[in-house]
Amino acid sequence: MKTAVTAPAKGEIYAIERKAALGVARSLCPDLPLLAFQTMHVPKMDSEIPYLATYSSNYIRILSVRADLMSGDLQTRFAEQVFPYICNEATVRSRTSYSWPAVIVAFQGMIREVTCFDGCLFPSREEIIRSIKKYPRGICLCQ
Repeated sequence: MKTAVTAPAKGEIYAIERKAALGVARSLCPDLPLLAFQTMHVPKMDSEIPYLATYSSNYIRILSVRADLMSGDLQTRFAEQVFPYICNEATVRSRTSYSWPAVIVAFQGMIREVTCFDGCLFPSREEIIRSIKKYPRGICLCQ
C-alpha cells in the first residue's frame, strides 16, 4: 500500500491520525493501492459541510477539514466506525471492479456516504441532498 501525506491546510485537521488509519487499512484492506491524506478545495464543495473522505476501489483519501467543523465526537466516530466502513467498502469495490468514487460527509447530524456526480467531482450541497433522498441510509450519527 502506497501512502501519501500532505500537511493539512492552515486551520484544518484530519478526522483520523495517520498511524491509526494505516493500522486499520493494513488489517482491513491490505491490497488497497493508495491511502492518502490531502487537502482538497474545489468550487462545488460547500464550505459549511465537512467532506471527510473520498474513496473508490483504488484509493482512500482522507480530506482535511476546517478545525471548527471537526468536533471530538466526529473524530471519534470517524476513527471507530466510518474509517473501518470505508476500508471494507473499498475492498468490496475492488472485488466487484466498481470504481466510481464515493464521498463521506457529515451532514444533518449524520455521517453519510454520497455519490459523486458530474465527472467525479465533489458533490455540491444540492447534490448531497439529492443523493440522501435517493439513498437515505447513513453510516452513523454524529454530534
